[in-house]
Amino acid sequence: PVAVLLVLLVVLGLRLRSHSYAYRWVYGVGVSCFMFLVGWVLTGKAWGDVKVEWPTERQVYRGVVKERPVEKKRTYQCRVEVADRDILLYLPKDSASASLGVADELLFEARIDSPKEENDSLDFDYATYLYHHGISGTAYVPAHAWLNKGQVKDKSWKQEALLVRERLLDKFQAWGVEAERMPVLSALTLGHKGDLDKETRTSFSVAGVSHVLALSGMHIGVIWFLLEGLMRLLMRRRFGWLRWLIVTSILWIFAFVVGLEASVVRAVVMCMLIGLGSLSGSRPLSINTLMLAAFFMLFYWPFYLFDVGFQLSFVAVASILLIHPMIFGQWKVYHRLGRWVWGTLSVSLAAQLGTAPLVMYYFSVFSVYFLFTNLVVAMLVPLIIYASLLMVMLAPLPMIQMWVVKVVNGLVGALDAMAAWVSGWPYASFSLAVLTPAEIITFYAVLACGLTYVRTQKTKWIVRLLFGIVCLLALHLYALWRG
Repeated sequence: PVAVLLVLLVVLGLRLRSHSYAYRWVYGVGVSCFMFLVGWVLTGKAWGDVKVEWPTERQVYRGVVKERPVEKKRTYQCRVEVADRDILLYLPKDSASASLGVADELLFEARIDSPKEENDSLDFDYATYLYHHGISGTAYVPAHAWLNKGQVKDKSWKQEALLVRERLLDKFQAWGVEAERMPVLSALTLGHKGDLDKETRTSFSVAGVSHVLALSGMHIGVIWFLLEGLMRLLMRRRFGWLRWLIVTSILWIFAFVVGLEASVVRAVVMCMLIGLGSLSGSRPLSINTLMLAAFFMLFYWPFYLFDVGFQLSFVAVASILLIHPMIFGQWKVYHRLGRWVWGTLSVSLAAQLGTAPLVMYYFSVFSVYFLFTNLVVAMLVPLIIYASLLMVMLAPLPMIQMWVVKVVNGLVGALDAMAAWVSGWPYASFSLAVLTPAEIITFYAVLACGLTYVRTQKTKWIVRLLFGIVCLLALHLYALWRG
């Protein structure tokens, strides 16, 4: 069906070239149908790859650890590849399970269960959540029922990349990074969030800066800016394509090392497309560029669409592209420092305005002081990333590196202390007990009406805006009544 529709689109495009421009919508509808069909086929294939009927009796399996084990309350959670499928393996806490690492080969006896819904609150579908993250099953293995055979010899490129991350995390500790700073630093620089405790996550969330704990466009942008500056110093302008190739390759290597998280992949694809746009002389960043990045990511893995990081990342960038120019243009600031402060605040306001419904839907919390905290983050996070890079580069010079490590500890400590301090302020956050998908859609419709009015200054959009607000309040009251 996909091939047939593609042929029909080509024929239709050739036919419409000789007809009126007024029929262009016909081709647009055809392209939309084609893209929907491609997405349907790819999603069906992804479901077929991840859903498995495991044997009902206990069996002996061979698996390879894919990611650094995550410490839970009573167990270690390991993502293990078994028979070309990923499962979550839970091992009791002991010295053997604590020493597991990426690419370790395990022999274990267990009954692997397909994901089942385990949490009835908030309509959370645990099974679908696991499937969307590529998890085909779960199993608990007692201490006496598994054996570590050591690292496999033939490692995949992703295993090699994650091993590099493991070594860097060990190096951070060996170089003197304080134990209480390691969880935040490893999340900020290498995307490892498994060591973050609940208290840290809560304080960052209430302070409105939880996004810095997940590698995203901000982190990749800081690294990209540094690489672009270095390449411009080292290479002449006529070598633009070579510069782009080197920078893009380094960014993809970094993305592989941190585990190809959705927000990181989006940021790297965006940087790659922006670089191509600059070389070709076109507008480097636009909604079309953002949609092209989304297309490539969803073509590779359709379940990215259901990833919270993917949704927040793309909505945030789209909000910055659409809303930031309107906010920034409301106040003319001529001083360089003032423009930077106002630019940072307006970017933060645009991103928060666009992502607020999703944040409250998924996390039931919204930070009140996000403008202040994001201004601090905009200063501290680049310094932390650059200082961490310098710490790695100065490894052969331990006497100098020691002072850089102290700077890293101080910067991360300042970020941690700021989040804890702000989270303790009065009315630091508020939450909505009930928020439905219908409310989210209505909110974005209201936002679209407001933006259209700002652009056109037509009264009819004010009427539609007020009508949308009434509908939003009615939907929320109905959801509260049903709850």
